[in-house]
Amino acid sequence: MMAKSNNTQAASVDQKKKSKGNDSSATQCVNPLEAPVPHGLAPHGPRAVDDLRVTNALPPVVGLPPNLMKTIVAQTEGVKLEVDMWDDTFPLPGSNPDVFRLFVNGVVYGDPIERPKPLSSLVWPLAVTIKDVDVSNHGEYRVSYEIALGSGGNEQSNTTLVNVDTIGPAGGILLDAVTLTGGAVGGKVTLESLAANGDALDITVPGRLIARAMDELWLYGNVTDADPIKVVSSLPVNTLPVVVSLTKDEVVAKGSRVEHLSFRYFDYSENSTIYPTKLREVEYLLTPQPTNLTDPAVPAAPLDLRDAQLKLAEVHIFGWTNYRPGQTLNIDLGGHVFPAALSSEPTLANPAKIEIPWLILFAAYGITVAGTANLRYQVVDGGTASAWSNSISVAADFRSAAGEPGGPGPIRDYLPQITVTSFDGLTNEIGPGDDGPATAAFGVYIGAMPGHQLQLYWDGIPIFTPTPHTVTQPEIDSGTFSFTIPASIIAAGLNGLDKPVWYSLTNGVNPNMDTSLSTPVDVFASELTNLALAQFPKSVSAGGTLRSISCKQFVELGIDTRIKDAVNLKTGDTIRRFWTLYGEGLESSNILVQAEMLPPIVVVNDHSLPGHNGEEFVADFATYVQPAILGRVEFYYTVLKADGVTTGQSLPTILYVSRRNADTTVCGALPTP
Repeated sequence: MMAKSNNTQAASVDQKKKSKGNDSSATQCVNPLEAPVPHGLAPHGPRAVDDLRVTNALPPVVGLPPNLMKTIVAQTEGVKLEVDMWDDTFPLPGSNPDVFRLFVNGVVYGDPIERPKPLSSLVWPLAVTIKDVDVSNHGEYRVSYEIALGSGGNEQSNTTLVNVDTIGPAGGILLDAVTLTGGAVGGKVTLESLAANGDALDITVPGRLIARAMDELWLYGNVTDADPIKVVSSLPVNTLPVVVSLTKDEVVAKGSRVEHLSFRYFDYSENSTIYPTKLREVEYLLTPQPTNLTDPAVPAAPLDLRDAQLKLAEVHIFGWTNYRPGQTLNIDLGGHVFPAALSSEPTLANPAKIEIPWLILFAAYGITVAGTANLRYQVVDGGTASAWSNSISVAADFRSAAGEPGGPGPIRDYLPQITVTSFDGLTNEIGPGDDGPATAAFGVYIGAMPGHQLQLYWDGIPIFTPTPHTVTQPEIDSGTFSFTIPASIIAAGLNGLDKPVWYSLTNGVNPNMDTSLSTPVDVFASELTNLALAQFPKSVSAGGTLRSISCKQFVELGIDTRIKDAVNLKTGDTIRRFWTLYGEGLESSNILVQAEMLPPIVVVNDHSLPGHNGEEFVADFATYVQPAILGRVEFYYTVLKADGVTTGQSLPTILYVSRRNADTTVCGALPTP
């Protein structure tokens, strides 16, 4: 569009004052006592100075105003002018300068420009600019200049016309939509309709309201397109509608589609009509339409709730004539239609498998009775749907004990959850050593009926075997279901955190299943009770089962210790070690050292692996042995299995310690006082 500035003015108040010589304080103003005052009203006739030249106007065109500006140039750069050197009537250096004054529409514009003598020493041509804000209005601007000669007198130029056009070819009026006048029928373009019009599509565009030479028409397929599909230049200078013809090749190049045609006119100044105009929808159907649709199939029919839960409620489509990429399907089940995309061409060997959404299944069948519904499909190509395929009848039964319209399940978060009470009275926890049965209880669910089948699961192990429990009326009347979980089931599930416990329901008529949320139960019941004893490899027999270590086994270097249990110790298990030293005296009960040996040991490899030596370490002499000369060590360890739950504790291993030699000397440092 053209100039929109609201700041346009012919000249500022200061400039008008200067042109009248009323502002004696203006530093650029020439004193009339020192230089002649220009009249600005020179008579017509031959001029002694050249006319102003516009350097940023559009190239001249016959039929258009002179010095026509491109709108965006006028609004951003203004009008750039230049003038050649005029005759220097008194080229003496230091003499009075010549003074240049610019006039716009007969009014002085800007400050006077002094040109010192001699003029030939200056840069020519002299360039001046009319600011963009001063030429932002539509119209013709009369531009001239006057030279006040330093030697006396003045010279005026002829008027140069500058034209700024901010009114587009429609004068700011929104033009109507194009019309399809040939090659289309009812807004649809087909190969047949193009052929009937000489393989061309004729589009008639409303005419301009203001027609000028060099106007252009740009036709767009869609308003979002960056580039037009057709540009018509050098339009005739009239306001008649313009007919644009697109060849068959131009039409079919983009295939079947829907477009919304729009257009705009540009004049030579690049003013545009309002865009977008009113739109014209055109549907291009340029490929053979789908035919010979094969019959659909639903292999899982008759459908049940499990099919919906496992996403097996599928329609299989085996193809049709005139397939092409981009086609989609509409599938109708019992009058309820849903769309489906295709990733490849369906064939008998590789049919399209399309899941039927639960909401469609529910709408077609409901969840209270079994029934049948007709199923068919159609192919959509470029927005146009084919005829429907043959219909098939599909049976389904989505009744269940606790179903609801929102989804097929099987998880029903509205079912009451189980609470587990251990034999020892703990809630949702089986404590260490608790080897008795537990109790599972939960509220009666909404819709419970005698004859419903209920199965309870402990960590995936069914409680009721070989058949589920049948719900009874007394249970329903009590308001609570309560069942015993045998200790054998708990033991079979082993220890563990968050063991899931849940129940599932069927209605006793069909296999459709509803399942509760699981209740996490922590089980610590099982314990390791047969851990192997720790060993002291350098110890010697002291008779029977007694073991000892003395100076001859270099006790002063520490006590070598080994823990190995090929049955119980596995990768990831954690071992904690506990050391107690008694003394002074082999039978003393006086504790000299009682400490956990840190850090705990994490088993890296199963002890059952061939050649595994177990966990070996040395009990530091100074810490664990030195406090006693004659004493006794009791050492045991605990295990936390990798499951984070199962624990165990070994029996203590006893080792007698003597640091006395036969000559009554002591090996190793004496105990610290």
